[in-house]
Amino acid sequence: MAQIMVVSDNKRIAKNTIFLYIRMIVVMLVSLYTSRVILNTLGASDYGIYNVVGGIVTIVGFLNSALGASTSRFLTFALGERNFDKQKSTFGACLNLHIGIALLVLIFGETIGLWFFYEKMVIPENRMVAAFWVFQFSIITTMVSFTQVPYNASLIAHEEMAIYAYVGLYEAVSRLVIAYLITISPIDSLVFYGLLLLVNTVIVQLFYRWYVVKHFVECRFSLVKDKELYKRLISYGGWDLFGHLALVCQGEGVNLLLNIFFGPIVNTARAIAFQIQGAVTQFIGSFMTAVRPQVIKNYAEGNVDKMYIMTFYAAKFSYILMLALVVPIIFEIHFILGIWLGDAVPEETSLFAVIVLITYTWRTFHIAALMPYHSIGKIKTGNVTIGSMMIATLPVGYVLLRLGCPAYSVFLVIFAVEIGSMFAVYWLIHKYEYFPYRYVFTKILLPCGLVTLCTIIFPTMITHFMHDGWGRLFMVGFSAEISLLLSAFHLGLKKEERAKVFSFIYNKFKHQ
Repeated sequence: MAQIMVVSDNKRIAKNTIFLYIRMIVVMLVSLYTSRVILNTLGASDYGIYNVVGGIVTIVGFLNSALGASTSRFLTFALGERNFDKQKSTFGACLNLHIGIALLVLIFGETIGLWFFYEKMVIPENRMVAAFWVFQFSIITTMVSFTQVPYNASLIAHEEMAIYAYVGLYEAVSRLVIAYLITISPIDSLVFYGLLLLVNTVIVQLFYRWYVVKHFVECRFSLVKDKELYKRLISYGGWDLFGHLALVCQGEGVNLLLNIFFGPIVNTARAIAFQIQGAVTQFIGSFMTAVRPQVIKNYAEGNVDKMYIMTFYAAKFSYILMLALVVPIIFEIHFILGIWLGDAVPEETSLFAVIVLITYTWRTFHIAALMPYHSIGKIKTGNVTIGSMMIATLPVGYVLLRLGCPAYSVFLVIFAVEIGSMFAVYWLIHKYEYFPYRYVFTKILLPCGLVTLCTIIFPTMITHFMHDGWGRLFMVGFSAEISLLLSAFHLGLKKEERAKVFSFIYNKFKHQ
């Protein structure tokens, strides 16, 4: 019976991963095309203004992210316990909390946010009015997104990933339409762009709400009065709050620092670098999103060993998948940016993108470790420890920039903090559940390191002897993928894992 359940769980993960990958591929391809159109239409300065102005409101997003993690964890846990009343009350309480947060966003945005907008940001005088309207649209968009979190968490908890694929198709089409409309905008292009994104966000969120309310009877608005439930949600989310505040410091905090020291052009370079990172990490995010509910449910059912097995597989395979994507991009970043965005690319973009991609490739280990960490639910010490390390990015980055260091120095600080954070998560898990350190080093980190070295040998030689062009791009990509495939199979996978791959391929051909 247990073996049947494992097979069923694996099939569900595979099915959900496929749905998420379809969504991700479509959205990513369209996003890469529309980015070029939008950047050329708005210009580097306006593109940077939109990115950094919206970031002011996103700073409050750490409130939403913290309670969002709490919402996802408690809803999934209730499903694992098969307790309908608990699911219903948890959803209602979470929705009430997020409505309250949306009101806080409005208050923060129209007071402290406006003060920072007028007094501290570096925006050309002739673009202040347009930037002001973008700021207002960002407030409304953020409020709508906040109240949507419980609905999206319910979809993930129920593992209904196919709906994301369908909405992804709409998002792809809508982004193409938006990219076209701003080229014929009857008003200021930056203002029109912000307005269209707001309208599109509202449409998508309304559809998600309609679907969730129709299919999951526990997902209804209700005035939950269970004080103990609110206490548990806020307590969990409260400690997670510190961790998400730290993420904001690393993200939007650093973005604002770059604006203050270097202006909106550097914000554009950062935005493009993170768009490349976002497109690539969607592959891994889709895989992790499909695995995460099973990890939480296994812990809820007391299957700690199975929880760890799934976590370690997720860490190894997500790193290898990420490596397959980032190695050709890193070696050919100048050529890719030229083909993708033309002459509108700020000069710092290439270096920013390389550092960010390396950082987020390493981060796959951290993300995988967070799944059992959040499943256990004892996050106080972890958020204080890791959060403090991440928040330190902001003052350290400020000091470096004040001393005259280049803009990329803050990204190197983030990379160093990311390395320390991953090891800290492993140590924290071990405080509550036995954690096999030796397995992590000998069966995950060491094999992945060897695979990395083998993968970059031929691309390094090719870029040294060949000039930029489509031929070198093809040779780098081909050599990297072949090297990765062979090294991952012989060095990255254990004997039983290789046997499973052979079995999978054999069964596929057998049923043709």
